[in-house]
Amino acid sequence: MTEVMSPGCKRDIPGNVEMPLAVERLPNGNTLIADAGDEAGFGSEIVEVDPVGNIVWNYNDGLRFAHSGRRLKNGNTLITDTTNNRLIEVTPDKKIVMNSDEWGGGTGKLSDGSHLHYPNEAFELEDRTFLVTDRNNDRCIQVDRNGKVIWAFEKELQHPHNANALPNGNILIADSDGNRILEINRKKEVIWSYGDGSKETLWWPRSGIRLENGNTLITDSKNHRIIEVSPEGKPVWTFQTEHVDKFYITQATKEGTFLIACTGHHQVIEVDRTGNIVWLFRNYRRPAPIFARLTNGFFKELGDDGNPLHWVLARRLSEGGGKVIWDNEQRPHPCPGLEYDRPGALFLQQSIGVKPGSAYRIGGDVKTIDVKGTACLMVDFFDSYGGSLYRDISLMPSGENFTGTNDWTHDLFEVRVPPRATYAELRVSINNSGKVFVRNLMMNLI
Repeated sequence: MTEVMSPGCKRDIPGNVEMPLAVERLPNGNTLIADAGDEAGFGSEIVEVDPVGNIVWNYNDGLRFAHSGRRLKNGNTLITDTTNNRLIEVTPDKKIVMNSDEWGGGTGKLSDGSHLHYPNEAFELEDRTFLVTDRNNDRCIQVDRNGKVIWAFEKELQHPHNANALPNGNILIADSDGNRILEINRKKEVIWSYGDGSKETLWWPRSGIRLENGNTLITDSKNHRIIEVSPEGKPVWTFQTEHVDKFYITQATKEGTFLIACTGHHQVIEVDRTGNIVWLFRNYRRPAPIFARLTNGFFKELGDDGNPLHWVLARRLSEGGGKVIWDNEQRPHPCPGLEYDRPGALFLQQSIGVKPGSAYRIGGDVKTIDVKGTACLMVDFFDSYGGSLYRDISLMPSGENFTGTNDWTHDLFEVRVPPRATYAELRVSINNSGKVFVRNLMMNLI
C-alpha cells in the first residue's frame, strides 16, 4: 500500500473550506465565507459559521469557483459564481430569486451586448444595483437587476478585483495584474492610487478598503501581507506571516480587528493590530491522497473516470476549460495529455510525500501541439498546513517551458526539497491553449 494519507473527497463533505476567497462578518456575529472548492473543481460553496465554528447555513448548488458571497439587507445572499460567469441571489431557504443567466431574454447578455466573463466580486449598492468586477473583460461595471449597464470603467485595468463604493461616491478598485489600487470618481478619473506596478510595492492585490481614519487597507496577496497606507501613500501598519499565504480578501470589523481569507492555509483568521490571531476557522481535509512515491508514472492504469489512476485533473484554476486526452498511437500503452483553450491553467498532478533536504531527479517525455502559452513539468512543495511554499507559479521548480509544436522531447531536471516541505505535487502543466502529452514520468531520489 503506497498511500500515507487518504482523507475523504471534498465533494462528499459539505462545509470543508478548501480555498476561502471572501469573508464577511455579519451583524449577528457570524462569518460568511466564500469557498472556491477543491483542486479538481468540486465543492465550491458559501458557508456561514457562528463564533464557535459551527456551520449554520451553506449554499453549494451548482457553484463553480464562487469568489464571493455577500449578505444583503433583505437577508438574501448575493453570490459571484465565477466559473459559471453569473451572479445569483439566494434566499435563506436556498431559492434563487435573481440569476444573471436570465438577462437578455435568457442569454445572459448585458445591455451593452457583452456577457459577464469571470466576474469575481459583486456588491449591492444603496439603489439595489450591483457593482461588479468583471475580471476577464478587464472592467468594473454597475448593472441593475435586469442587466442594464449603468456605468463602466475599463481604462487600463488588468484583471480587476473587489471594487468598493466609498461614501463620497468614488470607487476603490484592486487592479490586480496592474499591481495597483485605484480610486475612481464617477467621471472615470483616477483621483488616488497606490502601487507603482512593481511587485515589491504590491504584487497581485486582491482588495482595498477605505478605513474610517481615511487610510486604505490593502490585501497584498502574493507578498502574503496586509498593509495600511495613508492618503499620502505611506505604509503605517503591516501584518505579514512567516509562511507564504496568499491572503485574498480582508474586512475591517467594528471592533477594529481584521478578517482575512487565507487561501494558502485554507482558513479564515481574525487579527488585531498587534498581529495576534483572535479568531480562526479551519476545517480543511485534503481531498486527494499523498503517496509515498510516484505512482503510475507510466500511466498503465486507468481510473473509473477514464483518467490515469492516482492522478488528479486539477481544474480549479482552469476557468471551466480543459480535459484529459490520449495519444493512442503510443505503444505498448497510450499516453495521456491535456487539451486547453482559455486563460488560466490546467494541471494533471499527483501528491507525493517528501522530506526537507532530499534531492530528486525528475524526468519524462513531453510532446506539444500548438501551445500558445507554455507547457511543462513542474513541482510545487507544500507545508504541513497544505500551503504552497511559493508565492507565484513562476517561482516553482520546473523543467523546460515548451511553446508551439514539439515532437517527443526528453526533459530532465533536479530539485531539492525546501525547508518546511511535507509533500510535493508533481504536475503536467499548460496555460493559455494547446495540447501537451507526457509519458514515462519518473521522480527518483538522488
